[in-house]
Amino acid sequence: MTHLDRLERIEQQTKRAMTRDGTTEMQFGLVLVIFGILFYLQTPLAALGALFPIALAPLTRWLRRRLVHPRIGYAAVSKQKAPFRGIFWTAIGAIVVLLAAFGIFAAIAGIDRGRDLWLGYFVPVFGGCLLAIGPWVIARTYSLARWYVAALLFPLGGVVLPIAGIAYGYRALSLELGVVGGLALLYGLALFTTFLRRYPVIEIHTEESHGAER
Repeated sequence: MTHLDRLERIEQQTKRAMTRDGTTEMQFGLVLVIFGILFYLQTPLAALGALFPIALAPLTRWLRRRLVHPRIGYAAVSKQKAPFRGIFWTAIGAIVVLLAAFGIFAAIAGIDRGRDLWLGYFVPVFGGCLLAIGPWVIARTYSLARWYVAALLFPLGGVVLPIAGIAYGYRALSLELGVVGGLALLYGLALFTTFLRRYPVIEIHTEESHGAER
């Protein structure tokens, strides 16, 4: 094993250690549950869902400063630049695919029937694939199997829910978001509770504190 391999291994272990408190899962799950409720209600507020992670980020940082860092310390890894260009082109590509799929369904089954098939069956599957991108990236970054499971549940739900007649269209998407988000939130709470019990607060003794004890 080369020196570079050791450094990469240490960085990977550091990244994985940063996720053992469950705060990432709690934040992820809460955002998905809120998304799911808004999609189920079919309210225009769902368009503002991108603001939820931004709003929850300060709360997560505060939680880590108050309850996580005093127990295991603090470690920082190199930050990656936000891939805004990649996100932009992914969004454009998703819109193109949705419009193209709608045109294909409409050409085959007619406007009304094609719209129902497109919205009822294609949108949940394609939406599930898009939702799986986030967990898949996290799984690749931190080498955590549980995030691969979360990534798999989204497209799986998009296929199973309409075929089983449980939900279609936006309702199927809302169930995907709610179920995966609820599971992630519960798992994150379990990790967080276990973390608090396993790691007591680290007491830092200084010379002044030793002098006071004497």
